[in-house]
Amino acid sequence: MVKPDHWITKWGEEGGSTPFYPEHVNPASYDVTLGNHWICPTREPEEFIADQIILFPGEVILATTSENIKMPRDVVGDLKLKSSLGRLWLNHSLSGWIDCNFHGQVTLELQNLGPYPRQLSKGMRVAQIVFFQMESPPTVAYGEGKVGNYQGQKGTTVSWTADFFPTVSEQEKKK
Repeated sequence: MVKPDHWITKWGEEGGSTPFYPEHVNPASYDVTLGNHWICPTREPEEFIADQIILFPGEVILATTSENIKMPRDVVGDLKLKSSLGRLWLNHSLSGWIDCNFHGQVTLELQNLGPYPRQLSKGMRVAQIVFFQMESPPTVAYGEGKVGNYQGQKGTTVSWTADFFPTVSEQEKKK
């Protein structure tokens, strides 16, 4: 079941989002904003801090939310790009799932699919979290035991392992 605005407000006021902005509460979601930590594989340096960035057509970047999110043990979140940005060809193309009991800033994977460079700015409302109540709490929640590689992450965070999707070296390409 999707959580409504009054639940989201209580969640935020009780520390679910730090900082929490009551004006970011929608009927069935909560808007999150961009931080100022970026990782872009086509730039030098690849990782940097800046209040603004120009995202060029075809370019991808990892970004972070300004907010530190604290999910309840029995609620999950689905992060969705703001539809107005999607209509300008910005894409949040990859993972958007926030497990129950996750604590930390959320890493975003953004791509400019449009024909024009676009500016991204710290504090910009970029995405929204839709909250879903689980039938019951899990036996092992995110961050418990060996589950939760990104628990407590601060800033933009790259993958904890590339083993599942290794890069191909120039030597291997020639084989």
